[in-house]
Amino acid sequence: MTRMGKIFVVIMLLIVIAAIFLWPTLRMALAGSAHYSEQNISEYNFYTPQLLKDMPRISPHYDFDFNNVSGPEAKIASITFYGVNDINPVNTWLTSIGYTRQSSCDVVADCWRSASHKDVITVIKSDTLNEIKVQVYSSPWQ
Repeated sequence: MTRMGKIFVVIMLLIVIAAIFLWPTLRMALAGSAHYSEQNISEYNFYTPQLLKDMPRISPHYDFDFNNVSGPEAKIASITFYGVNDINPVNTWLTSIGYTRQSSCDVVADCWRSASHKDVITVIKSDTLNEIKVQVYSSPWQ
């Protein structure tokens, strides 16, 4: 094998190794949506905003969702708590970290904003399903 052939093989091998290690991250970055739990470490660390990571767990049964709304820039991450209908711990916690409830909301829910963050927090209480969903809407256009 010539020297150029050896260099080509080494370069191709490095590309293949890099692709193998980067594929899971690339796959998550290109995904339109995801449904996962806190035990799915890669997805949890990649998709979950810090606000949802820090949120008090008001129920032992909960899971997470992630959705690209309009391309790679606008995203909705959410946590859904099951078997619970007391929304007060979530409201108290949001107030304690500097969020204020908005007087109006585009959906049937409570919308929260903070002067130091551009994200919109939506808290949805479903009495019929006995669950509470907290969504973080992130967009560069806000």
